[in-house]
Amino acid sequence: MAADETSPLLQNEQNGQNGQNGATAPKTTKVAKTVGAAIFGPANRILLAGFLMSFTLGITQVPIIYVFRLMECDIFYSHNPPFEGPGDRCHNRQITAGTAQQVSILGMSTSFSGVFNLFVCGYFIKIWGPRWAFVSQTALLGLRVSTQVLGVTIGGRRGEIIFQACQAIGIIGGPRGYQLVLNTAVSELVAPKDRTAVFGRLQGSIMLGTAFGFLLGGVLGDVYNIRRPFETAFFLYVACTLYGAIFLPNGSNKTQGQKQNARGIGAFFAPLKIIVPHNYRLESGRVIKNYSLIFLALGIFLGVFASGYAPILLQMYGTSEFNFGTTENGYLMFGNSAIRGLFLLVMFPKIISSGRIWFNGTSAHTEHKQSEQEFHIPVNPEDFEVVEGGEVPQEPVQAPDPDEEDSGTGFDLFFVRWSLVVDSLVTFFAGFSTDGWQVYLAGFLLPFASGSAPAAKGVMTEMCPPDKRQDAISAITLVESTASLLTQGLFGTIFAAFTEVGTPSLTFFCNAGFAVFGFIILFLAYLPPPNSKRIDDEDSETEVES
Repeated sequence: MAADETSPLLQNEQNGQNGQNGATAPKTTKVAKTVGAAIFGPANRILLAGFLMSFTLGITQVPIIYVFRLMECDIFYSHNPPFEGPGDRCHNRQITAGTAQQVSILGMSTSFSGVFNLFVCGYFIKIWGPRWAFVSQTALLGLRVSTQVLGVTIGGRRGEIIFQACQAIGIIGGPRGYQLVLNTAVSELVAPKDRTAVFGRLQGSIMLGTAFGFLLGGVLGDVYNIRRPFETAFFLYVACTLYGAIFLPNGSNKTQGQKQNARGIGAFFAPLKIIVPHNYRLESGRVIKNYSLIFLALGIFLGVFASGYAPILLQMYGTSEFNFGTTENGYLMFGNSAIRGLFLLVMFPKIISSGRIWFNGTSAHTEHKQSEQEFHIPVNPEDFEVVEGGEVPQEPVQAPDPDEEDSGTGFDLFFVRWSLVVDSLVTFFAGFSTDGWQVYLAGFLLPFASGSAPAAKGVMTEMCPPDKRQDAISAITLVESTASLLTQGLFGTIFAAFTEVGTPSLTFFCNAGFAVFGFIILFLAYLPPPNSKRIDDEDSETEVES
């Protein structure tokens, strides 16, 4: 029946109330979707992938050093009289020095493979996307750990050769590759102002997974047998492969032209083109050349070169001087990685956000934002609020402020510098350790000097155009891998030489010296002048000529 001016209003009011009650369901659904997106969003899925992979890798790290000690011990007694008397038959300076040399060769082969793995995995990311590039890395790591099971079973010199030679599988799929995939996914999916903090959280989740892996690996080796950690890791790699194929986000969609440009030899070596001088045009129109990316990369290289051997050094020093076994080294590395992981997950984001406020000041920036929000007038249809019960937009309608990307880079660079100072001080005092608990103390204090790597990634990505960020992450990871390659070879030899003369603690002082040198180099890196614009090589040539 049609309503007219004489119809009662009560019926219409009841209909209105029913309409309002009906709008409650979409509102509840919207809240549920928001909570679900916050918990199971792309960033958290990336962090979980990092935790699972590092946990699996960490299971074999402590047993590997102990396995090499046992194999080197068997080699030593194969051409020497058998051990007689109480104590550990493997507690011998020659065995310790030989173990250090063989572990250094293993570390060098791992890092050498990791350097090439960055180029290969970066190429995979460009043609397949982060998800399937991640799957390729996890599957091949599972193949590599299966060869390690074979090496443990055979033992002796042949077992060592199998371990060292099969690290070449890491050229196609290795630890550096999966970390590159996850960092690339963060750079593509996370808002610019949160990118540095999420880089730190990712590194923290990786270190937390490594901590529990260290602990479980040491316990499995003691409770069962030394081969069990490697067998467990194999099945976990299978689980990580399935997780990556199903749950890992695939990053931003690329056009057909971008995919076509990703192929070829030029795209394969694109990371090498990042760490070069770049030209910037000032407000006055003058063009200057900025070398900061070179000095930033060199400073990070020296920092990793100084501290990259610290976890292995603590284990080797504790084993040779204080008779640490797999359980003691497992607890040591668990504490080191757990503290570092919690620091990066909890404290690092707060340090970055609070440090940026302190470094930049808040008054002018806050007033500018408040004025924009107060006098903002919507001019586009998508800027108007949605009526209750209507369709909810799935993407933000307001693009991020371009200035927001560079607002915190100054403090990030400041943080990178002073992290190396703290690292050098802790490493220096670790050289005076005369008891086992002091080695534990050094291992627990070193994590508070971490954070330089994710902060450097934040600086590097902010100083590069958006289409170059994946190559920028590859470049900084390449620098870290090259430093790890050299530090494990050089400091492994230094530690073996100092052990031969009975002074292995001098290795800590060498590490501290390189960290101080890296701190000095980083003062040569500075941000481009305010309101300057990075220009391409073609544009810069015309500007310089004019």
